[in-house]
Amino acid sequence: MAAAVLAAALSGQARAAPAYDLVILHGRVMDPETRADHVANVGVRAGRIVAITSQPIHGTRTIDAKGLIVAPGFIDLHSHAQYALGYDLQAQDGVTTSLELEAGVWPIKPFYAVREGHARINYGASVGLQSIRVKIKIGQDDPATFAPPVENWGAILPRKAEWAESGLNPAERAREQAMVAEGVADGGLGVGVLYEYLPGLSRDELYEVMKVAAPLHAPLFVHVRAAEHADADHLMAPIQELVADSAATGAPVHVCHIGSKGLSAVPLLLEFMDKARARGVDITTEAYPYDAGSTAIGSALFNPGWQAHQGASYDAIEWPPTGERLTAETFAKFRAEQPGASVILHIIPDASVTAAVGHRGVMIASDAAPFVNGAGHPRGSGAFARVLGVYVRDKHAVGLMDALGKMTLLPARRLEAISPMMKRKGRVQVGADADLTLFDPATVVDRATYRHPTEPSAGIPYVLVGGVAVVDHGHVVADAYPGKGARAGR
Repeated sequence: MAAAVLAAALSGQARAAPAYDLVILHGRVMDPETRADHVANVGVRAGRIVAITSQPIHGTRTIDAKGLIVAPGFIDLHSHAQYALGYDLQAQDGVTTSLELEAGVWPIKPFYAVREGHARINYGASVGLQSIRVKIKIGQDDPATFAPPVENWGAILPRKAEWAESGLNPAERAREQAMVAEGVADGGLGVGVLYEYLPGLSRDELYEVMKVAAPLHAPLFVHVRAAEHADADHLMAPIQELVADSAATGAPVHVCHIGSKGLSAVPLLLEFMDKARARGVDITTEAYPYDAGSTAIGSALFNPGWQAHQGASYDAIEWPPTGERLTAETFAKFRAEQPGASVILHIIPDASVTAAVGHRGVMIASDAAPFVNGAGHPRGSGAFARVLGVYVRDKHAVGLMDALGKMTLLPARRLEAISPMMKRKGRVQVGADADLTLFDPATVVDRATYRHPTEPSAGIPYVLVGGVAVVDHGHVVADAYPGKGARAGR
């Protein structure tokens, strides 16, 4: 009898023990891959989702998510803000994985090493052609590999530099191609190509790089070359070039920020890429939900002829410290005296932004850049909340499930061939990584503006990375550093 009583007691204790590290109760669980959309309880153990059920569950910690969406953590393919403040602001915007893929870095290993154990959210980078050119031409490593260029952001976007303006000889090209392959082998998530910022990068050089990338399943993340004029005829040419090269080599291509590169021709270019994909060309694109871009005033983007390329003049350029629009005189002054300073470029038609954000195949990416003395573009703080608050809730330009897919599933799929670990991200499914963003669809909103770009988003009370809360009750958890490196081959 005593033995039976003891056995029953032990059985009761076992049932009472927490089954999960974390449970999320009563949330509206939305999974973009299966299109599942239902109220459920989610159980997390050892950083993975292990249960999604309507049955009661309990864990060591409980989050009551009643009234909240439980979504996959947002994946940003295009963030240059790979430093502490950048990660914190992106976490508050719902981002759980922030990747430097457009510019990339070289070498790859130190980029991951210096962030391991010190990152709020997941991180990763591509192999940067620009960084490789710096190494080949002047023998220096990219400083962004080791520490973000917070105080000298413009240094990576130079106006005049021999390594940017000149071509590579045959021996240098061979070395470039070998370094691309080495960088991918070291974990680089593709190849970053700042085409417009590298006037010396020829079409045949890029074609040769694409031939190296193709068998590695390494996507090229391309800031396309400048169009000669900002009309449909000329704006199509840079995209057509990439479609042709991708079709010829088999290399995957991702076009960065279609809004600022497509301008008034965005609808036409999206149709063109859709039809290319339907015929087997592996090309994708992204957009940020703003009608203005940003870059360093001293960059090659403002080389002579920029007005025709951008379809704009000096009064389209905003000087962030004062909010003033520039003139020929102030432009020349600031370009000479502060070439590394960022400016806001108001050139993207609102209709093009809406078309891109609303297009089901276009991913959302921030193009976040480091903030210098509090100045910068608000997209680094509010891009994802802005889609949910403005384009889903207010403008009805895109449905909620599709919007979530553009922020989560589509970016994950873009990287799955080179990084199998991405098959566990961008989903709310049993077996997926517990990278989750919980937000209130009625109140989620971006608060960052051009004058105050570091205001964090609101309406996102919980963000989890590997099951660890990095945003809790709307506040960053100061001692939480669960971010891990997303690498090729893993």
